[in-house]
Amino acid sequence: AQNEGKSILVAIHADWCPTCRSQAATIEKLSKSEEFKNLVILRVDFDAQEETVKAFGARRQSTLIVFKGSQEVGRSLGDTHEASITTLLKKAL
Repeated sequence: AQNEGKSILVAIHADWCPTCRSQAATIEKLSKSEEFKNLVILRVDFDAQEETVKAFGARRQSTLIVFKGSQEVGRSLGDTHEASITTLLKKAL
């Protein structure tokens, strides 16, 4: 996806995390919109994929990272507000 210059969201997620569940619901809703229909969403399991979490420089679950191609263009931690998640995702478009 990076080599193709796609818009990418990496969500560092843990199933036990209530913040992550709230983020996931918001992301699911936004992904169905016309604006974000081509957004590639990758979920990284905070507990099971520790090396990948470290590679992204994430220290906590509920981290959202957006890329435009191979360039990171935004990151948030613990945000559950639809408006600010939307703003974050738009950076990748």
